[in-house]
Amino acid sequence: MPPEIAVTQPAPPHQALYRRWRSQTFKDVVAQDAIVETLRNAVRLNRLAHGLLFVGPRGTGKTSTARIVAKAVNCPNQVDGEPDDTCESCVAIREGRALDVVELDAASNNRVDDMRELLPRVYTAAADLRRKVFIIDEVQRIKEGWDVLLKTLEEPPPDVLFIFCTTDPSGIRPAVVSRLQRFTFRPLPEKQISGKLRRIAQAEGRTISDDAIELIAQRAAGGMRDAESMLDQIISSGIEEINASNVRDLLGLAEMESVDRFIDDLASGDALDGIRLLDDLEGDGRDLVAFADQVVARMREQLISALSNTSRGGADRAPRLTRAARRLAGLDVNRGAAGGYRLQLELALLEGGDGPTTDRPARQPTNRPLAQPAPAQPAPTQPAQPESTPERAPAARQAARAPRPPQAVKVEVAAKPVESVPVPVESVPQPVESVPDDALAALIAAWPQIVERVSRNPADRPLINACRPVEVSGATIVLGFPESQAFMRDIATRKQRKLEEGIGEVLGRAVAVRCVATNVELIPQMGLGTAADGDDLVTQARKIFADDLADVAEVD
Repeated sequence: MPPEIAVTQPAPPHQALYRRWRSQTFKDVVAQDAIVETLRNAVRLNRLAHGLLFVGPRGTGKTSTARIVAKAVNCPNQVDGEPDDTCESCVAIREGRALDVVELDAASNNRVDDMRELLPRVYTAAADLRRKVFIIDEVQRIKEGWDVLLKTLEEPPPDVLFIFCTTDPSGIRPAVVSRLQRFTFRPLPEKQISGKLRRIAQAEGRTISDDAIELIAQRAAGGMRDAESMLDQIISSGIEEINASNVRDLLGLAEMESVDRFIDDLASGDALDGIRLLDDLEGDGRDLVAFADQVVARMREQLISALSNTSRGGADRAPRLTRAARRLAGLDVNRGAAGGYRLQLELALLEGGDGPTTDRPARQPTNRPLAQPAPAQPAPTQPAQPESTPERAPAARQAARAPRPPQAVKVEVAAKPVESVPVPVESVPQPVESVPDDALAALIAAWPQIVERVSRNPADRPLINACRPVEVSGATIVLGFPESQAFMRDIATRKQRKLEEGIGEVLGRAVAVRCVATNVELIPQMGLGTAADGDDLVTQARKIFADDLADVAEVD
């Protein structure tokens, strides 16, 4: 007889931690006590509404709570609204085998035809359970499909329950929201995230330091699923004893000393040190997007501290941090142009025009050279750099601007990509035009004329009317667009050259324009209603729109 061959069973596939540790009963839901208590009592008293809307950030337990509600209304052994999670109905729902619990992702099922296909399932009686439950995630992606489902949602069959989950309730029609009971899930506190992570680590038999767990909880930003996914990644590394340093290496995070150093460089205008720091971070494999998130969170803490301690030097630091925060607010993580996100961080450093602070100790330069060593003669890659404002530059940089040989001067001027300004060819050094300290006030005073000049092109009228001047840094003018109309910012960026030409013609000097999305409601209104010559609104409108104005009689 041939010898018996031992058959090795393949190991079961790994299941992510956030799936294995998903809440299965109401008592397992973390940090949503009010919602849990209300839903449990509604099930116990048989007063659960036919339509529920769960709203909140990602990873806060919306879909898990929806499944628990589906268990509770179908569990024959539920006690005080709590499912036992052991009966056949609960097990089928937990394992995804229940035909009467339908889960849909509206991100891929949001067409009218998808909603029409859903209607027969709604009006079909339950097969195995007492009630049919429809859980639709990312419901804000449904647009025209509501026209098919709206009447059914208002008066569904008695054994049907709808549960909608969304991260953006503003995208849902008010007519739909009025037919649902809304429950708002709040971000989870770091303390409660840390507590669950410790329980998971203990159950997995891994040793993780408290500093590492706290760092993961901070990085999760209130989302339990994000925290569990990061912990799963760290545990999969095979490190026996995990500490905060391991977490930073695996998640691409920077040390807090580097974060504080970069904030100091932003606030003081020490661009060279900041660029060297970015070189060091990229050389160490750090994620610059994650680093920027760390900078924003830390800057918020420092700004609050500076505002709270105005009597102890905070009054001087708060304005610097505020200007630095505004520059960071203009960063676009999805920018695909040349230079990408790294260039945006460097520009934020270069636009800090206050110069390095004298009370900060000098740092020793790192041994690692810059990623691209600067040539002997400056060649800026952007049309506007703080070099054009010598009164704001450090004393050492002003000394470097002493008269040079004619050839050096010609190279520096020719490097500015401003087509509307002719390149000087004189053999003597030309002084760089300076911008007054009240440049923003001067820009605001000239804003009505700028609006009139740019509005000559009808296609540019909506852009110049929607924006407001936010900041003037050297030759750079920052224009703010409403956050609700970020698409206007994108259009203005594509028409940046036209805006620069129009504004430069009114101001009488070459400028560069940078467009950001911000809260323009906090910026004082200007333009049509606040012209310097005292004209009223109609007069200013006629100046801007010329013959395009419609008479009252022309409007039906």
